[in-house]
Amino acid sequence: MFRKSILSVAVIFVAIWATTQAQEPDASSGGAGLTLEEQAAQYKSTVLLVLANRATSLPAESALAVAAVLEEASQQLDACGAGLATHQQIWQYKMCGSAVLQQGLATLSALQAASGAAPSGTF
Repeated sequence: MFRKSILSVAVIFVAIWATTQAQEPDASSGGAGLTLEEQAAQYKSTVLLVLANRATSLPAESALAVAAVLEEASQQLDACGAGLATHQQIWQYKMCGSAVLQQGLATLSALQAASGAAPSGTF
């Protein structure tokens, strides 16, 4: 179980790192990269996708609870991005988003345990 948790965290961090690498402006393009809003939207999509993929191991009876978790995560990510004004703040946003992701994953794991579904080691 501990090994699966470590693997899950590693996969999340690799996904976040890969996303940030893809978002960094190329030096040859004169710094023309994604806007803060685009970066926030892309990160939000990534977090929600990870949560949605994690929820696939839950039984159909949990659909309303899963929808509530995804809606709450979306609202929290919007709140994280509300004060985004500079490129340096994107890291603060991502830290906030990581906390939202961790909370969502914990809630989905609790739902899974409560429903008696088999644990999922994949995303």
